[in-house]
Amino acid sequence: MNIKWLQRFALAAIVLASLAASIQNLLATRSLGSVADDPVADWEKRFEPIRKRLPFERGVVGYISDSSIPGVTYDAANDEGEYVLTQYALAPIILVKGTNEEWNIANLDRAGFEAWEKTNSGKFEVIPIKGGLYLLHRIGT
Repeated sequence: MNIKWLQRFALAAIVLASLAASIQNLLATRSLGSVADDPVADWEKRFEPIRKRLPFERGVVGYISDSSIPGVTYDAANDEGEYVLTQYALAPIILVKGTNEEWNIANLDRAGFEAWEKTNSGKFEVIPIKGGLYLLHRIGT
């Protein structure tokens, strides 16, 4: 009879420990935000106006960000992540760093754009897109 009570006690302890762990996991994930939030989809939506303005659906486009501008501060981890997200959002268009292409994208904050514009004035037609995005069309290609 004692063994049956030990088995029941062990089973109850396992169930309670499992329940406590489940509640703890549920509370821990609450701080992550809504499951409806999708930063990748938001990034694609942010770049949709650029995709619509490009005169092609496949090709190569240059890309610069604040890290491309000397003297402008930037977060290296965010910079690389944004580059990868932009590649994903614009696929099958190929993104290459720099502005050597006929069409280029600038993902710059205000200070970055002003610094870039000082050294590149007259070389590009600049099409401002909201959110710090600019579509740059090289003049004279």
